[in-house]
Amino acid sequence: MTPAFAIIALLTIAAAVAAMSLRNLVHCALAMVGAFVGIAALYLQLDAQFVGFTQILVYIGAVAILIVFAILLTRGGETPEKNLFSSTWLWGAVVTIAVFGTLAWAIKNS
Repeated sequence: MTPAFAIIALLTIAAAVAAMSLRNLVHCALAMVGAFVGIAALYLQLDAQFVGFTQILVYIGAVAILIVFAILLTRGGETPEKNLFSSTWLWGAVVTIAVFGTLAWAIKNS
């Protein structure tokens, strides 16, 4: 397994988990687009160009955008959320820096 395949696979799985677990419907749809992009990248890396570009054109270009527009056009009467950021954003930043440092160290030493 190449490092590029592992990174794309992890990002695809993370986007799919985010699409299932986020509370905001627009964020779920955008995470689903991220999962579709990851699947297309995996197809392209596996030398299945037709399937990869079909994934990009059909799912990302049509289905996902249609879902996002449908969500945006049908959400009229909801009140907006009060807090844009979570109260634990500092812990998220610490974890992000730790993961970035670990990945940078792993890439540098490989």
